[in-house]
Parts: sequence; C-alpha cells; structure tokens
Amino acid sequence: MKYSFVSQPREEDCGIACIAMIARHYGQNLPLSRIRELVGAGQLGTSLLGLQQGAEALGFQARSGQATDDIFNRIHRLPLPAIIHWGQERWVVFYGKQQQQYVIADPGVGIRHLSAEEIQHHWGDGAMLLLVPDEAFYRLSTDKPSRITGVLQQIWPYRFSLIQVLTYGLFIGFLSLIAPFLVQLITDDVLIGGNAQLLAKVAIAALGFFVIKSLLNLVQITLVANIFQRLELGLTLEFGHKLLKLPLNYYETRRSGEFAGRFKDIARINELMVDGTIQLPGLFFTAAVSLGCMLFFYSARLTLVSLVTAGVMLGATLTLLPIFQTRIRRLLSLKDKNQALMVELFRGAMTFKTTTAQPQLWQEIQGRFGHLASKKADNVQLSFFTGQLADLISGIGYISTFWLGSTMVINQELTLGQLLAFSIMSYSFLEFISFIVKFSDRLMEIKTSIQRFDDVIDVDEESPDDWLKPLAEIPSDGDINFKQVNFHYPGRYNLLETFSLTIPGGKSSALVGASGSGKSTIAKILAGLHPYQAGEILVGPHNLRDLSTECVRQQIVLVSQTTHFWSRSILENFQLCAPKATYNEVVAACRITGADQFIDRLPDGYLTVLGELGSNLSGGQLQRLAIARALVLKPAILILDESTSALDPISEAELLQNLLMHRQGHTTVLISHRSSVNRIVDWVAVINDGEADIAGPPDYLLGKEGGHLQFLQGEPPHPLRGQKRLVASNSTTAADVPSLPGPLDH
Repeated sequence: MKYSFVSQPREEDCGIACIAMIARHYGQNLPLSRIRELVGAGQLGTSLLGLQQGAEALGFQARSGQATDDIFNRIHRLPLPAIIHWGQERWVVFYGKQQQQYVIADPGVGIRHLSAEEIQHHWGDGAMLLLVPDEAFYRLSTDKPSRITGVLQQIWPYRFSLIQVLTYGLFIGFLSLIAPFLVQLITDDVLIGGNAQLLAKVAIAALGFFVIKSLLNLVQITLVANIFQRLELGLTLEFGHKLLKLPLNYYETRRSGEFAGRFKDIARINELMVDGTIQLPGLFFTAAVSLGCMLFFYSARLTLVSLVTAGVMLGATLTLLPIFQTRIRRLLSLKDKNQALMVELFRGAMTFKTTTAQPQLWQEIQGRFGHLASKKADNVQLSFFTGQLADLISGIGYISTFWLGSTMVINQELTLGQLLAFSIMSYSFLEFISFIVKFSDRLMEIKTSIQRFDDVIDVDEESPDDWLKPLAEIPSDGDINFKQVNFHYPGRYNLLETFSLTIPGGKSSALVGASGSGKSTIAKILAGLHPYQAGEILVGPHNLRDLSTECVRQQIVLVSQTTHFWSRSILENFQLCAPKATYNEVVAACRITGADQFIDRLPDGYLTVLGELGSNLSGGQLQRLAIARALVLKPAILILDESTSALDPISEAELLQNLLMHRQGHTTVLISHRSSVNRIVDWVAVINDGEADIAGPPDYLLGKEGGHLQFLQGEPPHPLRGQKRLVASNSTTAADVPSLPGPLDH
C-alpha cells in the first residue's frame, strides 16, 4: 500500500505537514502555506488546539483525545490516518497496521514501520487528533500553480534566447561527436595504415572543430548568463514584493534568519538552472547519438556493458536520494536557525552585556554551529560517497569495456581505431550518466529550496482584493464603535469575544487594563493590522471592513512601544513614510514632540544618519521621533500604544500636553500604565480579559469603586500589603522577611 507523505520545510512545520498528508490521503493537495495560516504555527511549532482549529477550517471533522493502553486492540475502530504526538516534541501521522507492524509518517524522516512497543515508547502522552473529511473539505480549491510553473512563467519572455542556447548546445554536442571518428581515422588510417599526408588534414580539421566549439561555448555562456541574471533578478523582486504584502502575523511567527535564507535559495535555484542549461542539452545529445552509434555501428555486446554500468550507477543514486533530501532539508533549517541567532545576538548586545549571558550564549553558539558543522560533514560525506560510488562503477565499466574490446580486437572483430572510438563514445555516454547522478544530488537541494521559496510565495497576501474596495475620508471626530467583535490569533482561543465598545470621536481617550488584557490587540485591529473574525468596527458612518486596508492605515496610525528606524538620515526616515512631507512639516512635527531639541544639537541636524535600528539615539529620543513621524502623516485617528514609556514623567507630560493641544478635535487614543497619563484624557475605558468593564470620563470613574482605580490613582494593590514593611537596617530579622513560595520555600 502506498502512503501519502509530505516533508516539512522547517522543524516547526511538522504539524502542518501532517495535516497536508492526511488531506492528500483523502485526495486534496493543499499548499503548506494555506494550512499554516489556519493552524497558526509559530517559531515553536503548533499546539493540538491549533491543529484542531486549522483542520476544522479546512473542512475536517476534528476530535482530539488521549489514547489509552488498549488503543492497539481498538485500532480497527478508529478513523485513520490520525495525528499523534511523537516523543513530546513533534507530530506524526499514524496510518495504522500493516501485517505485523504499524506505519507512521514522520515529516522529518519519512515512512516508518515500527512495532507496537516502539510506538508506545515514543507516544508518551497519548495525545491524538482524529480527522474525518466532510463535504466542505472536498469543495476546497487547490488550483494554485506550482513554483515550477511560476519559474517557467519567469523564463517565458526569454524563450527565443533559450532556443538559441539549446541550438548552440546541440551544435556543441555534434562537434563533440567528431572526436571519436577523428581518433579512429588517425589510428587505423594514419598510424596503422601509414598515411602521413592524411595526418596534416586531420590535424587541421580537428583544430578548426575545436576553435568553432570554443566560440560556440563562449556565445552560449554569454547568452545564458544574460538570461539567468534577469531571471534571478525577477525571482528576487517577486520575493521582495511578496514580503511587503505579507500579513503582520507572518512576521510575528517567523525567525528573521529565514528570510535571508530564502534569498540564498533563489541563488541556488538560478545556479542549478545555469549549469543545467549550459551542460545538459549538449551532453544529452552527445550521449544519445553515441549510444546509437555504439549499438548499430560498433558492437552490441560492448554497448550492453555500458548500459549495465549506467543502470547500476542510476540505481545506486536513486537509492541514496531520499536520504540526501532529508539531510539537505535539515541542514537548511539549521542554517536558518543559526543565522537568526546571530541576528538576535547583534540586536540584543545590550541585553547579554548587562545580564552576564555571554558564557551561556558562547556555549549555545558552540553547540549550534558544531551541530551544523557535523551535519555539513555528513552531507559532504554522503555526496562524496555518491560521487565516488559512481566513479567506481564507471571505472569498472571502462575496464570491462577495454577487456572485452581488446579481446574483440585480438579476434579481429574490431579494429583498434574502432575500439578507441567506441571507448570515447562510451565515455561520453557514461559522462552524461555521471552528470545526471551528481546533478540529482543538487536537484534534491534545489527541490528543497523551491519548497522553502514556495513557503513564502504561496502565502495569501493580507488584502488581495484591496484595490477593489473604495477609498473614503475617515472623520477625525467620528465615534469608533466596536460591535460584537470576535478575534483570535490562529491556533489560539478567542482573545476578544463579542467585544463591544464606543470610543467618542474628536476627543482624547485611554484604554487601560492589566498587561495581556487585550489593549494592544484592540489597537492593532483598529489600525487594520489584524483581521477580525466577526463583528463590525465603525468609524463615523464607515465600516472599516468595507474600506481599503491601505486607506485605513493611512488615516488610522498606530505608534507602538517598540520603534523602528532605517539606517538613513532622520529626514529620509520621515519622507520614506510620508513622501510628500516637506522639510518644514517635519520640523514642525518634531517641535510638537520635543525631538527638535536634540536634533538641533546633532552635527548634521535632520541629515544625521541613524544607525541600524536607530542605535545611536536613546529610547526616549526614538519615541519622540516615532510620534513626530506619525504626526507628519496627519492621521484622522492617532493611537499611541505605550509610545512614551521611555520618557521620564515630566517629559512625557510635556509631550502629551503639546500633542493633545495640537490634535484638539481629532480622535487620539492612548494606551499607558501610568496613572498620570490616564487622567489627562477626556475619556477612559477599562479593558479586562478582552472585555470593556467600565468606561467614562476620568472624574466619573474616580468616583466609582472598583479595580479600575489602580490605573487612575497610581496605587496598585501590593502583594506585601498587610505584612511588615521591609526596612533596610541592621536590625532586620528573618521573621520580618516574608517567605518565598514554591520550591525555594524550605
């Protein structure tokens, strides 16, 4: 029985690959990117809940549970295949029993046949997800073109140039066929026949052929370099454009090193196509014609030896290819992880310097790169073994050919020249087979690279039909109405459930609440950064779902706590986001936020080039610049999510006073944990576990009893309240210090 198998592009994608395998088992070939969006796989993989929600969204009836000890006695009653938790670290597909063993499909290894004891050993917690397709599953559309089709579309404009390249390749192959006949002629007629006059003619002819072949090679390489330089540029631009169109959630669940790895994948794809285009046509033509000549004009017996040699070479290679592909996939995944680690080290220099984490990080670097070096060595060893095995088989074939051929020459069945000509043709034929063997190793690497490239290209853009939606001017004084809004991140429980709230327009408002209560999520949804699953969000008369996402983001601007600036001048950073902004508008915005005070002290003023991530400015200075950058956009609604947290209270109060005065009559929403900030606004809403508990003007809320007062009065309940206060003095005893809970409480 043939079992469906889908390999995982990354280690974290094992659960996604499992759903893809089961979908393929039932006749649907779903792209991994589509499943990933529904499952919500992040940097640490996915949960059982995420797999269940994703499977249900794809049209499966999904039921999760925990297997009991007698599961193997009841296996015939289960709807298989199913997904099971393997080794506490990944997901695999359980296909059931075949003869005396059980079959699983491990996305990182392949199809495995194991005993019941082995499965019980690895299936420790018994977690299991049963999937049964319903009618909605069979109505799914799976008509996305493959990446091979996409590459062919990129090549299509250069089809006439490629035809020229192939034609040159055939001519080069034809000229290569002249060599064995020249050798036969020189051996039989010149050396053995003693025809000295023919030698000069043959030498001149051979020289002419080699000059023509060299010129054709030069023209062919020039054409190929031109074509594939454009192809690589096209793929790179396609990838770069796609990155800009991906939803925010995609960036939040990926490692930064993965994106750099995809650009290397493009270079690998292009390099293989260049080599294949230059060498493959000529080698194939030479091998095909050589095989025909060997069979019909020389010796069928010698040809059989060459064919057997070629068959053994191909058979040995095909046996090793699955192992090579699995190792390549793991190696590329390790490279991405290590690259991401180095990016994190660079960005987190301050953290590891101030937390004495250098020894631990050094151990991790040694371990990771040592593991990578070991995997590289394994791959090189396997590739070398494959090549040496092919050379060994080829060498045995050559020896067998000469042995049998020499016997035929002695028996006068062949002339010496014919034997030499046959040997050259046999070499050309086996050279083609050897090229295919070595090319197949690289082909496996490129196949994996294409799959990884597809992982990005096949992801649905966040607003594919955005251009069809209307543009509208969002009123800066219109009320913001959340009506029965539901939202959850893929693979998680609902963060907002039937959430309703009205934020008054044209005023300053604050969303307050404990960390993790949903305030930032509400801000991102309002700014059009996360799509919500149900409900409506109205700003004045406009339903945000009906408007273009670009239109919404241009008029509802969110400034987050973490700022980002590009490595270019301050003015260029502003004009990158607001191309029409004038120098005077940038200066005016910076005066409102107080950024002009430190910019004027910089040697180059607004032309000062910021370091990567703005590393040559303090956190407070960057936040002032970020708010000023948002003001240049002149948004109808401005949202500040902890955007002044790096400022001292006095500077923060001054900045917000100037900001709110500048934006009088325009909706401004603040998210802050500082009570001083929450008291200066016109209206406050208290968010608790994704719900709006209470809302109103600050004075009204201060007159109400409740937990919201801690966000307005600045007196949060202290865990030590009611116990003795700790005093820093020499008289402090053990009785004055409260005990630490948990394992430290001896």
